Amino acid sequence: MSPGPDGAEASRREVLSRALVEEGDRLYALALRTTRDPDLAADAVQEAFASALEKADGFRGGSRVGTWLHRIVFNKSIDLLRRRRRYEPLPEEESDELTPDDDRLAHGGSWARPPDDVLLGAEAKQALERALEVLTPLQRAVFELKETEDRPTGEVAEILDLTPGAVRVHLHRARLKLRARLTDHFRGREATPSADEAQT
Repeated sequence: MSPGPDGAEASRREVLSRALVEEGDRLYALALRTTRDPDLAADAVQEAFASALEKADGFRGGSRVGTWLHRIVFNKSIDLLRRRRRYEPLPEEESDELTPDDDRLAHGGSWARPPDDVLLGAEAKQALERALEVLTPLQRAVFELKETEDRPTGEVAEILDLTPGAVRVHLHRARLKLRARLTDHFRGREATPSADEAQT
């Protein structure tokens, strides 16, 4: 006998509660990467959890619950950033097509050593974190989901409400920007901090 409405609702909430625990660290990592602010990230995750619990009845299993939760966290992160007017452009204002600026960055300097090898060093990891500041929130989210969590392009597209092609464009753009900022590291030289970084 199939469970009644009350039993089905309880089952959905149980699955959701378990997923919130299992995915908690990854959800916070996505919020932190998107907002670059620990307090804002914590707020985004808290609001996302509350929203997910409220919408538990509406989750029908059309996507994996983890994917659904990531989408809610990303949207909450963007909502909080928008409220604080912390970045420009807004994600929907970013072009999903490659631009002349992307082409210009693509012809930048090459790396003498593989990026993964260079990034094993503590100094290089710190340089990467600083370099990530030049990315837009959407680019950071794509980078986090693809490069850190190694999620399939289709799942990243579903989380961020993009087409797979747009995911590839934003990831390519993020890599180009990071390469431009980390060229000295990848050429085997210590990067020279900018004036703003030197003052901090």
